[in-house]
Amino acid sequence: MCGNNSRSYYDPTKIQKQALAMRDMTSDPKSGPLSGDAAAALSSTPDALLEAIARVLTPLVKLLIARGVTYQAAGEMLKRVYVRAGQKHFTGESATDTQLSLVTGLNRKEIRRLTDESLQSAAPESVTSFAASVHAAWLTQRRFTERSAGVIKPRVLPRRSQGKRPSFVELVRTVTTDHRPSALLDELLRLELVEVDEEGNVAQRPRPFLSRRSLEDRLLPLAENLEDHASAAVGNVLADAPPFLERSVFSDELSAVSAARLHELAKTRWKQIHDELIEKATGHEAADSKAGRTANSRIRVGMYFYSAQQETKQDRDSHG
Repeated sequence: MCGNNSRSYYDPTKIQKQALAMRDMTSDPKSGPLSGDAAAALSSTPDALLEAIARVLTPLVKLLIARGVTYQAAGEMLKRVYVRAGQKHFTGESATDTQLSLVTGLNRKEIRRLTDESLQSAAPESVTSFAASVHAAWLTQRRFTERSAGVIKPRVLPRRSQGKRPSFVELVRTVTTDHRPSALLDELLRLELVEVDEEGNVAQRPRPFLSRRSLEDRLLPLAENLEDHASAAVGNVLADAPPFLERSVFSDELSAVSAARLHELAKTRWKQIHDELIEKATGHEAADSKAGRTANSRIRVGMYFYSAQQETKQDRDSHG
């Protein structure tokens, strides 16, 4: 089957009307009784909206899990995102703690904590994943390191205590007593941070992490591209008339060979569009400067391609 995103499995007009009703309802608390659309939005929007958001978040949560970020760390970050978005919701005025509590669902004590500038820098990192904490303790605590050829390295640890030798179980207990050492070991193995030999000794794998710079180089375009794409999509849902271009084409009856060929076609077309847009944007910047127009607007134009093997009914059943 082939089509484009104007043919959808949901009714975008209905969702747009619900979003507008919610927007009207929350933007002016003095507007009086809820309209019929707003009242309907209260009961019907959350389920459809949360289902859509869950689909959007699933690949991002996959990334968090792959990098060892727990729900606790992500939850703390999400609270801060809610507060920042709540502050932007009240345009032209400084939102009070009570107003922020109303639109975010967080209590005023949490709002005050989350808006305390002295705590901003330590917030997400203060709820680090236990696996990452164990890994860090192994590198920094003297009992679990040794000097070799003038270089301090993490020791190879027996899984359980053997006399006075430090063990992996002991290492875990310096970080948490709420999780079994075997569970932490399984997580470290899944993250490919450690390896276990035939005798059960646990060793850190050499250079298990991407360098900080390398990881940031990958995350920056992810954050910038997805943020602006999401902003365009959300703007289209909330506006009376969708203001931004956002279209896609799909086909779900292809072989892997055909998908690869279409990928090459998309890359070729993107190169053409990219070069033309750069040329045009440079020309417009020069013209704006010459005409003395205020340069206070930015754009981002992108293209993406994604393909995956479709799940069979047996696959879906096996996932529960």
